[in-house]
Amino acid sequence: MTAPLAGFSDMAIQSQSGFRTLMNAMARPATILRAPEPLRAPAPMNPVAAMIALTLCDYDTMIWLDHGLMNGEGLTSFLRFHTGAPLAKSQAEADFAFIANPRKMGDIAAFPLGTDAYPDRSATLVLQVEALTNATGVVLSGPGIKDKTRFGAAPLPENFWPMMRANAARYPRGIDVIFCSMTELAAIPRSTHVGEGA
Repeated sequence: MTAPLAGFSDMAIQSQSGFRTLMNAMARPATILRAPEPLRAPAPMNPVAAMIALTLCDYDTMIWLDHGLMNGEGLTSFLRFHTGAPLAKSQAEADFAFIANPRKMGDIAAFPLGTDAYPDRSATLVLQVEALTNATGVVLSGPGIKDKTRFGAAPLPENFWPMMRANAARYPRGIDVIFCSMTELAAIPRSTHVGEGA
């Protein structure tokens, strides 16, 4: 049996660095940040998604993996070994959902959206993408954004931004999204409004 790939070499320091970057991304929606501690993980999970998993997930969080990730050789063992997080059997159980192929992700409303009394009982989606940009894309506004900003990520399903517009209308309920390329990340929390271009 092959041993799982190594995780953080210094768990305390590297997870804190990753956590600060992720909190910064949530506080400054659509800001593209270089990931501080990318990790080598079993394919098809990319290095930044692996860093996010090891930073945010533990035995109290349910992880949902899309079809490609679920079938990745050694990936479930890697996540179980390094996080202790149980795997969700359905999207409705997920605290964190890791999606390698966003084009086939389906409706984001299938994931927990929280309740009016407990809006924090919602899912965070981690989408692996090939590219992130602030040069083109949809216009975003809301808390943490000075006036407006543009943001684009690819590949995404055609209905992604309309789904995110509906997501913002549910606030304070709704999902949060973290986009990650091979080296960078950006976040769109539920409080972000989606404008033109969607």
